[in-house]
Amino acid sequence: MPHTPEQPREALTVTGTPSTYAPATGDLVWDTTTKRVGEVMDTRWMRYQLRPPGGGIEWHAAAENLLPVTQPHCMECDRIKAGHRDATAGGNRRLAEEWTMAMGRHQRTAHS
Repeated sequence: MPHTPEQPREALTVTGTPSTYAPATGDLVWDTTTKRVGEVMDTRWMRYQLRPPGGGIEWHAAAENLLPVTQPHCMECDRIKAGHRDATAGGNRRLAEEWTMAMGRHQRTAHS
């Protein structure tokens, strides 16, 4: 039965079993269609806007093609996020941009 964006539908996992997995903005997900990990940037009408961790070109994926990504806790990620949060809260855009670049470098070297 067709659905509207306001009516959530039950997604199917790659095994065909029902799933109610709905990632939040900022979550890391595995896109089974493109075989890539992406960070959820936005969602509209059961389609998710994803980008590579640390930045890059964004793409769209259907909800039924996404699986959660589990990863070990990274202390360096926490340190960089805290620095970015402090710079943003203090209104220092230049420093916030530097922390963003640092996260990109860290993601590419430590988590790729």
